[in-house]
Amino acid sequence: MLSSGLVLISGCMVSPNSNGDAQPKPAMIDAPQLAAIEQRIGGRLGVALLDGDGALIMTHRGSERFAMCSTFKAPLASVLFAAHEAGTVDMFEKFDLKPSDSIPYMPFVEKKLAAKESVSLHELAGAAVMTSDNAAANLILNAVGGPEAFTKFVRTKGDKITRLDRIEPELNENAPGDPRDTTSPEAMARLMQKLIIEGAPLDIDKLTLQKWMKESKTGASRIRAGLPKGWPVGNKTGTAAGGIASNDIAIIWPSTAEFAAKPVILTIYTDRPTASANEVEAAMADVARAVVRLIALPD
Repeated sequence: MLSSGLVLISGCMVSPNSNGDAQPKPAMIDAPQLAAIEQRIGGRLGVALLDGDGALIMTHRGSERFAMCSTFKAPLASVLFAAHEAGTVDMFEKFDLKPSDSIPYMPFVEKKLAAKESVSLHELAGAAVMTSDNAAANLILNAVGGPEAFTKFVRTKGDKITRLDRIEPELNENAPGDPRDTTSPEAMARLMQKLIIEGAPLDIDKLTLQKWMKESKTGASRIRAGLPKGWPVGNKTGTAAGGIASNDIAIIWPSTAEFAAKPVILTIYTDRPTASANEVEAAMADVARAVVRLIALPD
């Protein structure tokens, strides 16, 4: 089963030659490679790689469900943008925080509470993406209609898999067989391609989300660690208590002339790994290193 968990879509990538014809680039990652990484860390490893046009390049357990954990905070920003556009919320209006808004891990909200400074939902969305602030995410969910509104929004984007059922921190429970608060690597990759790449040059909200993910303060040892120096990348991590889930989703710009304007989406999810947190993060970096050979053209 492990060795059959990865599928290569068409077995190659294409790039234009000097005559404008598509030339195949052989895939350089195979099922045993990811299966070995999965076996090394224990539990399940889910991976999906999507190009900027929405085509699936590579997947490993890509259709299986995994706990989202805080990776939901990236699409949550888009839920807020849509609510603002619809006029149901004003994401720039300032309001005061309350001590009752406090929950574990809220670096941005904690600082604002201590300073007695008002905030906007737009600021909270940035904090949720860049620092993974849990209180910020809950405040946004409360403003846009709760987890149900999140799920309804992703359905409008064609995502029939991703679902949010609870708020922080309960959504990180990851009980065996529980579909609540889960996604699949492929579903999240496709969702993020729509929310962050499709039509981005003309969409300020998508460019804002790209910027926030680029400025993420979490995940330096995950996908980012496996990419060549100088490659632009934005990411959003997710982690459940006790290490029962460690995830990372990223938008990556391969720094080659041919792909400079064609970012890709890489999603990595784990479920109940038996290795240490550091070993799991190193495994995510190894997956990213393997993916690099699929998206970087030879010199």
